[in-house]
Amino acid sequence: MTGRRTVSVLAAALTLSATAATTACSVLPTASPSPACTVATEPAGGVPMPSGNLPGWTQIFTDDFDRCELGDSWGTYSGQPGGNPLGEWNHSMVSVDGDVLELRSERTDSGWVSGGVSNFPVAQTYGRWEIRMRADVSDDISYHMLLWPQDEQWPPEIDFAESVDGHREEMSAFLHWKKPNGERDKHGVSIAGDFSDWHTVGVEWGPGIVRYLLDGKVWAEAHSDEMVPDVPMWLGMQAEGGSCERRVDWGLEPCSEDSDLRADEVSVEIDWVTVYEPDFAVLEQMYRDGQFAPTDSAIQFTDR
Repeated sequence: MTGRRTVSVLAAALTLSATAATTACSVLPTASPSPACTVATEPAGGVPMPSGNLPGWTQIFTDDFDRCELGDSWGTYSGQPGGNPLGEWNHSMVSVDGDVLELRSERTDSGWVSGGVSNFPVAQTYGRWEIRMRADVSDDISYHMLLWPQDEQWPPEIDFAESVDGHREEMSAFLHWKKPNGERDKHGVSIAGDFSDWHTVGVEWGPGIVRYLLDGKVWAEAHSDEMVPDVPMWLGMQAEGGSCERRVDWGLEPCSEDSDLRADEVSVEIDWVTVYEPDFAVLEQMYRDGQFAPTDSAIQFTDR
């Protein structure tokens, strides 16, 4: 059972999301196969990957990771996340085991090493993305599912699923944009739930509108020409270390050394990914029919 709420971790997540993908993204599509890899016959997340088009959306990419290597549709992150000296990305922390894509994080003597990937070959202006995923509980590791500008000129950024909450009891969504006067701005909202369990997170993005999806339902949305980007973007999925050490900077309570959420190894698992491009002829008719009017039950980004 999930419920919508704005939470204290927003300040932390806003800082993280602004820096999460600012390191170099190296193209290393041949992440090492997992030992004793066996291709699964049933979806790990309990929900089959969608197949086929949706009203207004044409499916252009799917990946259920039913193989033993990453593949050439993905590149792995490497180097230090921008603004975070406590973490590092390394391609060795990304693996595919015939069932899921795993983004691992490991505590080392020099800090946290984590995994992240980009779906950079599938960049587009506007579309729909969905991910079936879960994350281990951890005070130290955050996760980020986002759209990043193809030209690397930040902002904009659309973060549709991320969490700095150690219990994984809340998930946040954000927008980063540039005002007409050139100043950067951002806004975020959160929803409650058990995100250590499997959920389908997603986003629909069109001219002047972004709708955030959880298990197929709109839970937050932005209707704004200023907030919503109009440049090509690609999907990034990443884990990042150092959340515990940075909590004081974010105005949050420090982590307890006795916490049971301080494991030295943490995983974020992705069962499948699907991407759609817009069918504007159909979407325009849906818009005229009122199907993209503000959703009564959704948080509105313009209610700041």
